[in-house]
Amino acid sequence: MKIFIVLASVLTMTLVVPASDASPIPITAASRVFARAHALCSADNGRLWGVSLCGPLMLSDPQTRAAIANVPVAGAKRSGAYYRFTLPADAPIGNAPLKYNGIRFAQIMWPLKGSSDKQAVTLMHESFHRIQPKLGFVSENSQKVAWMISGDPALDTETGRIWLRGEIHALRRALTSSGSARRTALTDALELRAYRHAVLPSTITPEHMLDIVEGLAESTGIDVGLPRKRRIAYTLYDMKVAEAKPNYAREFFFAIGPAYSELLDAAEPNWRRSVTPKTSITVLAARAYGITVTIPTASQAQAILMRYDGSTIEHEEAAREAARVARDARYRAELVFGPTLRLPMKDFRISFNAKYTERLGHYGSVYHHVTISAPWGRIVVSHGDAIINEAFSTLSVATPARLTGPTVHGDGWVLMLSRQARIIRDPKRPGSYTVASGISSRH
Repeated sequence: MKIFIVLASVLTMTLVVPASDASPIPITAASRVFARAHALCSADNGRLWGVSLCGPLMLSDPQTRAAIANVPVAGAKRSGAYYRFTLPADAPIGNAPLKYNGIRFAQIMWPLKGSSDKQAVTLMHESFHRIQPKLGFVSENSQKVAWMISGDPALDTETGRIWLRGEIHALRRALTSSGSARRTALTDALELRAYRHAVLPSTITPEHMLDIVEGLAESTGIDVGLPRKRRIAYTLYDMKVAEAKPNYAREFFFAIGPAYSELLDAAEPNWRRSVTPKTSITVLAARAYGITVTIPTASQAQAILMRYDGSTIEHEEAAREAARVARDARYRAELVFGPTLRLPMKDFRISFNAKYTERLGHYGSVYHHVTISAPWGRIVVSHGDAIINEAFSTLSVATPARLTGPTVHGDGWVLMLSRQARIIRDPKRPGSYTVASGISSRH
């Protein structure tokens, strides 16, 4: 399951730092990972998509920035069959595709986390991301795709979460049933989704994009990474993890996509060969099982929800909503109406952990784990609060106690200013400041 989201603008890197500058990734352990990835993709041999998942693979250590790849990289040091180097400070590190030194890599964070099954799924999930542009599912440099795969904020409202959870509960029953019981549960899942789309139409396009970008990636990871007898169990694991996530807008589709994919595999094993960027996997699932989907009325949708532990879902989501209201009031006081330090997001590179991101209405999203590089320097938020506005043009943090020197520390973040950057008072907001670049002196 992918941990980091990396905007498409960051994916072209050219600088290579000598491998000796960082502690190397152990060659024996790395070799086992490369060998396993190669064995899995070779066994698939283009079976799922008509394109091999084998190709450039990079293991990257986010602590040391040491990296090792299975293909030559300019300036890298050869170590047996592999190539060592150190990623520069502004190169994003995560489980995400990375275009580096002119090569599109499947990048995996070192050391690999989780069980043996999880590692296998992650390797093939990221290998699929590497070939998605070749399949026509995403544009390699599309900012629009990068924005849309963050999901629609309506999915993290009380209403959105209730109907998402209802759908996944119905899908869980479908996966663990057979015959008419499976078809009934799948029908319920599809109609709960249809109802959610009717009441939250803004979610339709981002959901479709996430089904294609992340749902298909995770389902590919499961189908290529695991033997058939363990695939449904792993899909159920993904669903459990997704439902426990604090935020649903993006993360839920790592589970919903595999659920529909496993149901499709049982009915039409070659369904992936007909998938295009416009394909709806839910339409394919309905067709495969001979289901005509109708949009239920509010009372009909409520009745379906009650068949899948709806009372518990509604109770839990009401409690979460009350906590969210209190949390958002604190964020508004700290990051919107209080004194802030604002950093313009122009010509920037960004990587962030989606697990630690929260939507704040029309003000934007609050990030607790984000790194941004821009002409003004670099800010690393490791355990603090920062907000990026809805236009994705400004990052703001609470004004720290001290603003002097090239390195500025705040609560849970550090800002390293470039030589040409300057911190300027905001005349319209007492106690607030803006970071400007292209100015020779700093006060």
